[in-house]
Amino acid sequence: MTRRETGAKIDYDTIARRYDTFRKGGGPYLPLLVALAQAHAAQRVLEVGAGTGNNTVLFQKAYPEASLITCDLSWGMIERAREKQTPGAWVQADAHFLPFAAESVDFCFGCFMLHYISDLRAFFRGCARVLRRGCAAFVTASHEFIERHPMNCYFPSFAAVDKARFPSLETVRDALHDAGFRNVSDRHIQTTPQPIDEAYLRRVENQFISTYALLPEDEFKTGLARLREDIKSKGRLETGLVWESVTIWGEKDTP
Repeated sequence: MTRRETGAKIDYDTIARRYDTFRKGGGPYLPLLVALAQAHAAQRVLEVGAGTGNNTVLFQKAYPEASLITCDLSWGMIERAREKQTPGAWVQADAHFLPFAAESVDFCFGCFMLHYISDLRAFFRGCARVLRRGCAAFVTASHEFIERHPMNCYFPSFAAVDKARFPSLETVRDALHDAGFRNVSDRHIQTTPQPIDEAYLRRVENQFISTYALLPEDEFKTGLARLREDIKSKGRLETGLVWESVTIWGEKDTP
């Protein structure tokens, strides 16, 4: 089960500081991740694709008894996380080849990183190998949410770009099952509508999600100009952004 890696053109080492400025951690999914870790009495926790550590900080605040191990492929992201004195033992690692001992952690999670995994079955087998017990949980976006996203009105390729790289929920479920996880479950969580205003425009201008960096350059410039004009004339768009995430997880039997 392989997928085309569309994120390869983005140099995360170079954009780490800008990324950290316009991307904040946390979200409605965080309490569920903490609850899953607590339900499995997790003592050692691995975060995969931790980026600049924004979710790492919030997770530890909510679950301070955990000993955190964090990994990311980008050294620039890790350096930025260390500059902020982000907790955790930071390791530069490719998620496809997790360099951790077998049965060394109790809980494994990652937030919006599955779309960078080219072989989900192999990745989940790696997660199962390093788990002693507990579960692996991952936050992602559904194709339905991508199709409903209000930025589709400004960037015609928006949904096509993200649907080509974000795996469907069915694909994730099947890969977890095939890797040996049981009780595979998922939960959709929505926020209340958030305004699409000047603050949101600044984030789009700085390509706060990688989707914008993957759009054709002319399309991004044209769509951004339209968005800027609409927000300038109205103050905010009439339609807000209802942000939706999906947390999907599976359990590993205790040996």
